[in-house]
Amino acid sequence: MDTPDATPIILLPGMDGTGELLRALADQLALHRPIQLFTYPLDQPLSYAQLTTYVVERAPNRPFVVLGESFSGPIAIEIAATDPRAIGLVLASSFARNPLPAPFAALARLIDLRWLPRRIIATALMGSTATPELTARLHQVLAALPSEILQFRAREALRVDKRNRLREIACPVLCLHGRFDHLVNRRQVDEIVTAQPRCQVHWFDSAHMLLATHPEAAVKAINQFCEPMDK
Repeated sequence: MDTPDATPIILLPGMDGTGELLRALADQLALHRPIQLFTYPLDQPLSYAQLTTYVVERAPNRPFVVLGESFSGPIAIEIAATDPRAIGLVLASSFARNPLPAPFAALARLIDLRWLPRRIIATALMGSTATPELTARLHQVLAALPSEILQFRAREALRVDKRNRLREIACPVLCLHGRFDHLVNRRQVDEIVTAQPRCQVHWFDSAHMLLATHPEAAVKAINQFCEPMDK
């Protein structure tokens, strides 16, 4: 059971927006503190600004830490910069600015990730830690997503730039990143640290989906970050 006086943490999911791939992390974090795992609407495409409003309106009415995984990093940055309830920011496998070089970004706008073979998708996102169970769950989640939602979110990510907002943040910042993440690479970590020199960086021997593949280690790092903010 969580400790009532511990600082709550809100978890913002990656591109899928379902939170299904963060269930193991959420369950383990809930042993230490209150958690709120967000799910984004699938009935209409929502911009970064609209998703930020959606989260802010549903966040706890008390100080909290906001964690943004991958796609949701820019949302978490905006909240940490503008919402006085946010007293800590965690960016997991994420970015402040469009994570792909220009030539790849132009191509990515035209490609649906689900066109690729399952094995390639699983390897790209989870590396050698792609278990059959996680792989099956990943493809179930992706298969249920409307293509227009997935492509709209990809376009949002490919044109975002929250570096100026990141510079405005006064609360503590933690960056969790995989050494073998080839989707969001070290350049994004360098940009985050450049904008926020006080940012703590915790590296994992993982690919992109470190919160799903390494939940125990991620929970330990997140909880240690949050503990100084607890009452």
